[in-house]
Amino acid sequence: MPLQTPSGVVVGTVALLRRFPLRSAAGDQPLRALLLAGGLEHDRRWQLVDASGVPVHRRDAPGIAALTASVGDDGELHLTGGGAAPAEHLAGPGARFADGAGASGAGEGERARPDAPVHLVSAGAAEALLQDDGSLPGGCDPGGRANAVIALDPAVAEPGAERGWVGRRLGIGGAGGAAGAVLLLTRTPRRCLGVYADVLVTGEVAVGDDVVLLDG
Repeated sequence: MPLQTPSGVVVGTVALLRRFPLRSAAGDQPLRALLLAGGLEHDRRWQLVDASGVPVHRRDAPGIAALTASVGDDGELHLTGGGAAPAEHLAGPGARFADGAGASGAGEGERARPDAPVHLVSAGAAEALLQDDGSLPGGCDPGGRANAVIALDPAVAEPGAERGWVGRRLGIGGAGGAAGAVLLLTRTPRRCLGVYADVLVTGEVAVGDDVVLLDG
Protein backbone atom coordinates (compact mmCIF):
# COMPACT_ATOMS: atom_id res chain seq x y z
CA MET A 1 0.00 0.00 0.00
CA PRO A 2 1.41 3.46 -0.88
CA LEU A 3 2.82 5.44 2.01
CA GLN A 4 0.66 8.51 2.59
CA THR A 5 2.22 11.53 4.28
CA PRO A 6 0.46 14.71 5.46
CA SER A 7 1.65 16.40 2.27
CA GLY A 8 1.21 13.68 -0.35
CA VAL A 9 2.05 10.15 -1.50
CA VAL A 10 5.55 8.70 -1.42
CA VAL A 11 6.08 7.47 -4.98
CA GLY A 12 9.69 6.32 -4.64
CA THR A 13 13.20 7.27 -3.61
CA VAL A 14 16.18 9.01 -5.17
CA ALA A 15 18.35 6.28 -6.68
CA LEU A 16 21.02 8.49 -8.26
CA LEU A 17 22.08 12.13 -8.49
CA ARG A 18 24.04 13.22 -11.51
CA ARG A 19 25.57 16.56 -12.45
CA PHE A 20 27.86 17.79 -15.22
CA PRO A 21 30.07 20.59 -13.86
CA LEU A 22 31.73 21.13 -17.26
CA ARG A 23 29.36 21.32 -20.18
CA SER A 24 29.74 18.49 -22.71
CA ALA A 25 32.10 16.49 -20.45
CA ALA A 26 31.28 13.47 -18.32
CA GLY A 27 30.14 14.33 -14.80
CA ASP A 28 30.03 13.10 -11.23
CA GLN A 29 27.45 11.39 -9.03
CA PRO A 30 27.33 13.05 -5.61
CA LEU A 31 25.55 11.32 -2.77
CA ARG A 32 24.00 14.65 -1.79
CA ALA A 33 23.81 18.10 -3.29
CA LEU A 34 22.03 21.40 -2.96
CA LEU A 35 19.08 21.84 -5.28
CA LEU A 36 19.04 25.53 -6.21
CA ALA A 37 16.83 27.62 -8.48
CA GLY A 38 19.10 26.85 -11.44
CA GLY A 39 19.29 23.11 -10.70
CA LEU A 40 21.80 20.97 -8.82
CA GLU A 41 24.62 23.06 -7.43
CA HIS A 42 27.59 23.18 -9.85
CA ASP A 43 25.64 21.51 -12.68
CA ARG A 44 26.87 22.94 -16.01
CA ARG A 45 28.73 25.66 -14.14
CA TRP A 46 31.86 25.71 -16.33
CA GLN A 47 32.12 26.18 -20.09
CA LEU A 48 35.08 25.73 -22.43
CA VAL A 49 35.82 29.08 -24.13
CA ASP A 50 38.48 30.14 -26.59
CA ALA A 51 41.02 32.93 -26.11
CA SER A 52 38.35 35.52 -26.99
CA GLY A 53 35.89 34.14 -24.47
CA VAL A 54 33.62 32.59 -27.11
CA PRO A 55 32.02 29.28 -26.01
CA VAL A 56 33.46 26.20 -27.71
CA HIS A 57 30.94 23.41 -28.19
CA ARG A 58 31.42 19.68 -28.38
CA ARG A 59 31.01 19.59 -32.16
CA ASP A 60 34.06 21.84 -32.45
CA ALA A 61 36.07 20.15 -29.69
CA PRO A 62 34.95 16.51 -29.56
CA GLY A 63 37.82 15.66 -27.25
CA ILE A 64 35.95 17.30 -24.38
CA ALA A 65 33.86 14.14 -24.14
CA ALA A 66 36.96 12.30 -22.88
CA LEU A 67 37.10 14.53 -19.80
CA THR A 68 35.40 13.68 -16.52
CA ALA A 69 34.50 16.68 -14.38
CA SER A 70 33.81 16.75 -10.66
CA VAL A 71 33.66 19.36 -7.90
CA GLY A 72 35.70 18.88 -4.77
CA ASP A 73 35.01 19.99 -1.22
CA ASP A 74 36.85 23.17 -2.16
CA GLY A 75 34.13 24.00 -4.68
CA GLU A 76 36.62 23.95 -7.52
CA LEU A 77 36.50 22.12 -10.85
CA HIS A 78 38.56 18.94 -11.01
CA LEU A 79 39.24 17.14 -14.29
CA THR A 80 40.55 13.72 -15.19
CA GLY A 81 41.37 12.27 -18.58
CA GLY A 82 42.63 15.41 -20.28
CA GLY A 83 46.33 15.53 -19.50
CA ALA A 84 48.13 18.82 -18.95
CA ALA A 85 46.42 22.10 -19.94
CA PRO A 86 43.34 20.36 -21.37
CA ALA A 87 41.56 23.62 -22.31
CA GLU A 88 44.39 24.78 -24.59
CA HIS A 89 44.75 21.28 -25.99
CA LEU A 90 41.07 21.32 -26.95
CA ALA A 91 40.61 24.90 -28.15
CA GLY A 92 44.01 26.44 -28.75
CA PRO A 93 46.27 28.90 -26.88
CA GLY A 94 44.47 31.05 -24.34
CA ALA A 95 41.46 28.74 -24.06
CA ARG A 96 40.12 28.16 -20.56
CA PHE A 97 37.23 26.74 -18.61
CA ALA A 98 35.10 29.77 -17.75
CA ASP A 99 33.27 29.77 -14.43
CA GLY A 100 29.63 30.79 -14.89
CA ALA A 101 28.77 31.08 -11.20
CA GLY A 102 27.02 34.28 -10.17
CA ALA A 103 28.25 36.71 -7.55
CA SER A 104 25.96 35.08 -4.95
CA GLY A 105 27.83 31.82 -5.10
CA ALA A 106 28.49 28.66 -7.08
CA GLY A 107 25.52 27.37 -8.96
CA GLU A 108 23.43 30.48 -8.45
CA GLY A 109 24.37 32.28 -11.63
CA GLU A 110 22.55 32.21 -14.93
CA ARG A 111 20.65 28.98 -15.45
CA ALA A 112 22.42 26.50 -17.68
CA ARG A 113 19.02 25.49 -19.10
CA PRO A 114 16.59 28.34 -18.36
CA ASP A 115 13.53 26.32 -19.37
CA ALA A 116 14.64 23.03 -17.82
CA PRO A 117 16.91 23.37 -14.79
CA VAL A 118 16.29 19.79 -13.59
CA HIS A 119 15.82 16.61 -15.62
CA LEU A 120 14.29 13.62 -13.82
CA VAL A 121 13.86 10.09 -15.11
CA SER A 122 12.60 6.94 -13.42
CA ALA A 123 14.74 3.83 -13.12
CA GLY A 124 13.70 1.25 -15.69
CA ALA A 125 12.04 3.77 -18.00
CA ALA A 126 14.33 2.90 -20.90
CA GLU A 127 13.88 -0.85 -20.41
CA ALA A 128 10.10 -0.41 -20.44
CA LEU A 129 10.32 1.02 -23.97
CA LEU A 130 12.59 -1.63 -25.50
CA GLN A 131 11.37 -2.97 -28.81
CA ASP A 132 11.35 -6.65 -29.79
CA ASP A 133 14.90 -6.36 -31.14
CA GLY A 134 16.14 -4.87 -27.86
CA SER A 135 16.52 -1.34 -29.21
CA LEU A 136 14.82 1.89 -28.18
CA PRO A 137 12.45 3.70 -30.55
CA GLY A 138 14.25 5.83 -33.12
CA GLY A 139 15.74 9.03 -31.72
CA CYS A 140 14.97 8.11 -28.12
CA ASP A 141 17.44 9.42 -25.54
CA PRO A 142 17.75 6.89 -22.67
CA GLY A 143 18.21 9.69 -20.15
CA GLY A 144 21.87 9.12 -19.43
CA ARG A 145 22.42 12.80 -18.58
CA ALA A 146 19.35 13.23 -16.36
CA ASN A 147 20.10 14.96 -13.05
CA ALA A 148 18.15 12.53 -10.89
CA VAL A 149 17.06 8.93 -11.30
CA ILE A 150 13.99 8.01 -9.27
CA ALA A 151 13.27 4.44 -8.19
CA LEU A 152 9.47 4.38 -8.30
CA ASP A 153 7.52 2.20 -5.88
CA PRO A 154 5.88 -0.46 -8.09
CA ALA A 155 2.81 -0.37 -5.82
CA VAL A 156 2.31 3.27 -6.85
CA ALA A 157 3.64 3.74 -10.37
CA GLU A 158 5.40 1.98 -13.23
CA PRO A 159 8.66 3.19 -14.81
CA GLY A 160 7.96 6.18 -17.02
CA ALA A 161 4.96 7.35 -14.99
CA GLU A 162 6.70 10.66 -14.25
CA ARG A 163 5.87 11.81 -17.77
CA GLY A 164 2.21 11.86 -16.81
CA TRP A 165 2.80 14.15 -13.82
CA VAL A 166 3.44 17.37 -15.76
CA GLY A 167 1.86 20.28 -13.88
CA ARG A 168 2.23 18.55 -10.50
CA ARG A 169 4.75 19.03 -7.72
CA LEU A 170 7.31 16.65 -6.27
CA GLY A 171 8.89 16.97 -2.85
CA ILE A 172 12.34 15.49 -2.26
CA GLY A 173 14.02 14.98 1.11
CA GLY A 174 13.22 16.57 4.44
CA ALA A 175 12.47 14.95 7.78
CA GLY A 176 9.30 13.04 8.61
CA GLY A 177 8.05 13.01 5.02
CA ALA A 178 8.07 16.79 4.69
CA ALA A 179 9.56 18.10 1.45
CA GLY A 180 13.08 19.44 1.70
CA ALA A 181 12.99 20.71 -1.88
CA VAL A 182 9.97 21.12 -4.12
CA LEU A 183 9.89 20.77 -7.91
CA LEU A 184 7.20 21.71 -10.40
CA LEU A 185 7.17 19.27 -13.31
CA THR A 186 6.87 21.44 -16.39
CA ARG A 187 7.22 19.44 -19.61
CA THR A 188 8.54 16.27 -21.20
CA PRO A 189 11.68 16.17 -23.33
CA ARG A 190 11.20 15.82 -27.06
CA ARG A 191 13.30 12.67 -27.17
CA CYS A 192 11.32 10.34 -24.97
CA LEU A 193 12.44 9.78 -21.43
CA GLY A 194 11.87 11.62 -18.16
CA VAL A 195 10.46 15.03 -17.35
CA TYR A 196 11.84 18.55 -16.85
CA ALA A 197 11.18 20.53 -13.68
CA ASP A 198 11.54 23.97 -12.15
CA VAL A 199 12.68 24.35 -8.53
CA LEU A 200 10.00 25.99 -6.38
CA VAL A 201 11.70 25.44 -3.02
CA THR A 202 15.46 25.00 -2.72
CA GLY A 203 17.08 22.56 -0.33
CA GLU A 204 19.48 19.65 0.06
CA VAL A 205 18.66 16.37 -1.64
CA ALA A 206 20.39 13.02 -1.24
CA VAL A 207 20.41 9.50 -2.59
CA GLY A 208 17.82 7.52 -0.63
CA ASP A 209 15.53 10.50 0.00
CA ASP A 210 11.81 9.94 -0.33
CA VAL A 211 10.12 11.42 -3.39
CA VAL A 212 6.62 12.67 -2.60
CA LEU A 213 3.92 13.48 -5.14
CA LEU A 214 2.36 16.51 -3.52
CA ASP A 215 -0.67 17.16 -5.74
CA GLY A 216 -3.66 14.89 -6.07
